[in-house]
Amino acid sequence: MAGDDQAAKQLVRALIDELGFGTVDAGTVDESWRQQPGTPVYGLRGGVAEVEKVLSEASPERSGAFRG
Repeated sequence: MAGDDQAAKQLVRALIDELGFGTVDAGTVDESWRQQPGTPVYGLRGGVAEVEKVLSEASPERSGAFRG
C-alpha cells in the first residue's frame, strides 16, 4: 500500500494483517507509481519479500503501449 497518512496506513495494515494477509508499505502517494499497471509488481502473487524486492527494483520508464 502507499499513502501519505502514516496513522491511516498503520490502521489499514493492522486490519489486513488481522485478516491473515501480509502487507508491504510502498511509500508515499508520490511513490505509488511503482505498483501501477505495467510495472512488475502489478498483479504479482508473491510473498512480502518478493513484493518488496520488485518494488525496490521498479523503474519509472514506461513502454509506448503504457503511454498509449
